[in-house]
Amino acid sequence: MLLIDAGNTRCKFAWWDKSTDSIQALGAIEHQHWLNDLSRSLKDILLGVINREQIKKTTEALGVSVASVQVVDMLNQSLAELGISVRWQRTRASQLGVENAYKNKPEALGADRWLVLLGCHKAVKGHAVIIDAGTALTVDWLTREGQHLGGWIVPGRQLMLNALGQGTAQLGNVPVEHSAKAKLEPGVSTREGMLHGIEASLVGVVYEAAKLSPSLFNDEAFTVVVTGGDSEQLASHLSDSVCRIDDLTFKGLRLCADNEQ
Repeated sequence: MLLIDAGNTRCKFAWWDKSTDSIQALGAIEHQHWLNDLSRSLKDILLGVINREQIKKTTEALGVSVASVQVVDMLNQSLAELGISVRWQRTRASQLGVENAYKNKPEALGADRWLVLLGCHKAVKGHAVIIDAGTALTVDWLTREGQHLGGWIVPGRQLMLNALGQGTAQLGNVPVEHSAKAKLEPGVSTREGMLHGIEASLVGVVYEAAKLSPSLFNDEAFTVVVTGGDSEQLASHLSDSVCRIDDLTFKGLRLCADNEQ
């Protein structure tokens, strides 16, 4: 089955092989790549990510989206041309043993965060602090019993760079790819100051979340879980005790498919 994670800036695709219960990452498409390039249809771009043999094997996809209505509509239309209909998952008050902390308006919790909570509850047998490093960096606390305690939302690496570049007169824009050089040390140029400062900000959020966690988990043991597109670099600046789990969103989608949710 085809799995779709339509995020703020790109759509990621994976294939769930039911016979082996394995998830294979297929690739990602930046929204701007096809919204601005009228020379190729989204259908043709999708065929570069999803092979025809996989298309022949399915008529249905399972997806989660925090993208714009335009992005979702175009995905639905283009996948329909390939004979695939998408069942989009939504946030619920309770699902698969997880209780949403947003009691008054559960649907206000981002569907991507909800799928990560579902995936983490299955993967981690204990209390967890979930750090999802993407366009935004989110922190969510989840007890071993499945009770979501709420979380934080802060700008991710790209948003911080954008804010500095667009909101100041002289700092200028720094490509996010240069962040691979970021270190937890003083910068000796303006660019280094921006890159190193942003790295320290992101790492600082994780440490503050971990520091708060004992009071939320009654001083019981917990796991700091790092996931998301920026997880590799972020985890490299954290302690070895951090648990990095890739593709928790897809793992949550797989659970929904498996349980016909």
